[in-house]
Amino acid sequence: MKISGSGKLSAGKIDDELSTSGSLRIAGDFECNAFSSSGSTRIQGNLTVLGDIKNSGSFRLMGSLYADGDARFSGSSSVEGEISVKKDLVNSGSLRAGNKIEVHQDINFSGSSKVQGDIISHRDIVISASSTIHGSIIGVDISIGRERLIKKSMYKHPNKIYGDIFAKKDINLIGTLVEGDVRGRDVNIGRGSEIKGKVYYVDDIQVHEKAILPYNPVKVNIENLEKIKRKFKNN
Repeated sequence: MKISGSGKLSAGKIDDELSTSGSLRIAGDFECNAFSSSGSTRIQGNLTVLGDIKNSGSFRLMGSLYADGDARFSGSSSVEGEISVKKDLVNSGSLRAGNKIEVHQDINFSGSSKVQGDIISHRDIVISASSTIHGSIIGVDISIGRERLIKKSMYKHPNKIYGDIFAKKDINLIGTLVEGDVRGRDVNIGRGSEIKGKVYYVDDIQVHEKAILPYNPVKVNIENLEKIKRKFKNN
């Protein structure tokens, strides 16, 4: 189904891709095989996509988003509920989420992001643009921030995490404020970062001279890290 002008749909389901380049309003929960928007879309309910979802325009969802494929956002995207994606989540635009984000594959944010809950990936997380996360971050390898962003940003910390960070493997932080703890195997606390909680590591720790840590890093074994992980995920 293609909509190129101004359209309105009721709540329901279609066994097809929904593609819009105009102005679309959906009054309630909606399900489709794939979704693509390059115009202005407003949905007053939940959206379930059995394949990929793409937005390069203005997208606002009043409910939650469930996608079985990839989610790729390059425009302005706002989801008031949770975001659940079975494959990759890529944002190069402006993303706002009112609840947690859970992704089964990789997360890559090269655009601005503001999330009012946890970010969970079953694989890797890369956040290279300014972000504000009002929750914790869980992944395999986690990288937040970049040197160029520190030089250009008017803020002391371009990235703010108001929770904990847990990585199954490596963590690399640059210009990042973390209100909670940081836990990983190899941990790099880069320039401009500030960790208000404790830092736990298994194999290696690197702390930049211009990073701020109120406590000395704590070396733990992998078994203790796994115990921390289980406790962390249950909180």
